[in-house]
Amino acid sequence: MVKAVRQFALAGLGFCNLIKKSIFDGVALLRHQKLIFCFTVKTLCILVGVSINLSGCNNAPKPETSKPLTTVFLFLQASPDGTTIEGLVPSDLVEQSGNLDRALQAIPASSQFDLSQFGKSLATFQVSAVRGSDNFGAIAILKVQTASNPNSLFQALKQQNLTIVQNFSQGEGQAVSSGDRSYFFNCPNKIQPLVLEKSRQLFVSLGAVPSALSKVAIASTVCADLDGDNQPEIIAGLRLDNGDRPVGFNPQAWQLFLSKPASARQEYSMLVVLKRAANRDWIAEPILTHTRSLSYIDDSVSTYVLHGIQELNGDQSPELVIKEIGLNYLDAKVLTSTIGADGKWQWRNYYQNQRSLNIVQ
Repeated sequence: MVKAVRQFALAGLGFCNLIKKSIFDGVALLRHQKLIFCFTVKTLCILVGVSINLSGCNNAPKPETSKPLTTVFLFLQASPDGTTIEGLVPSDLVEQSGNLDRALQAIPASSQFDLSQFGKSLATFQVSAVRGSDNFGAIAILKVQTASNPNSLFQALKQQNLTIVQNFSQGEGQAVSSGDRSYFFNCPNKIQPLVLEKSRQLFVSLGAVPSALSKVAIASTVCADLDGDNQPEIIAGLRLDNGDRPVGFNPQAWQLFLSKPASARQEYSMLVVLKRAANRDWIAEPILTHTRSLSYIDDSVSTYVLHGIQELNGDQSPELVIKEIGLNYLDAKVLTSTIGADGKWQWRNYYQNQRSLNIVQ
């Protein structure tokens, strides 16, 4: 911009000299009058140049506004006639909005939703109302107004691992959140030993002692193509329970256990992805980790399960819908990713991207 202003200013000065020559030929004026007039014309010409340049700046294309985040619910249940559908609202979405009511009030009336299974849309429906209930967690209750195909919706509600995804296909300039691609693959037989072999060592970075790694257990396994190469990755939920944790409800044993230092009461949980390296060997990377120092009777760390996969923001890198299972609660998390220069996935929270995915409690 500075260069452009200088060019306009120089052009203005050249124009000024022409005006000055025309005006002062054959006209006798005092020196100080001549200087004042020339200064005035020069200043005017410079200002004209600056004004033209700024006008050009104002006509420059405006930066593209960011698209709104897609609302995603983890399907819980539906009424027998399919007119009411309930979904678990991610706690991060609730916190970002301020409370459950605000999160649901942000959904426009007559919005459309897809009932999706690992990225594949099974049915589309329109809602007449969305209300919330927090008696048993953050629950969205959707009243179905119409369905694009009522029979497809009825059949889809019988499936497992369903995700309720807001559909922006009717909105101008919005990304369509639904799709016909399924990211799901059937896992090979006997992959559990492979998952444990490649993933156990990751718990050491969380603080687990090497001697306890043999107790790492698999909570869930899902195979899906995350990077679009038509080859499945393995996404596994793992946990490492505290070996000294009392079994059952024994107040005396628990009191003794809870009197130990926090580091001696820790349990660990994580969600990992295993992918093929260039040499065809498997490499395990953590997606989400949880370290918890048990603090009350019958306490335990939560477990992570990959519930769904959905392309939400149009970058061809699908988001993960995670189900977190605690002793007395359920939560949903939506994670998005990019692939770094080192070829590793870099995961972050979809609704609160500054929030750490390494949870320590």
